[in-house]
Amino acid sequence: MQTVHISWAGPERVIVDAKRRKWRFEDHHYCGPIVLGKDGDPLAVQPPESSPFWDAVNLWHAQGKRTKDPKTGEIWCVWDRPTMQKMRHLGGRHYELVTDDDTPNKK
Repeated sequence: MQTVHISWAGPERVIVDAKRRKWRFEDHHYCGPIVLGKDGDPLAVQPPESSPFWDAVNLWHAQGKRTKDPKTGEIWCVWDRPTMQKMRHLGGRHYELVTDDDTPNKK
């Protein structure tokens, strides 16, 4: 007698990385993202850590896993590129983080 394990990883999702490459993957609740091939099966070799796919997926996770479902029937992942924080030089090695509340009053 053999034991067979079948795991359903969830719906296929599509994400576009910073270099505009489209990736199709499943977001497994325990194992994490699994990149799929054109036939819908997991790729034998997953992208390396240096791949822009992982940056996009990590930002998507950190930003609440937002999705949109266009008329194509695919589930697209929505993520935003982080913006650089603005710093004000105070002198020497001292800087201050500038926020929207720090705008000077114009008279």
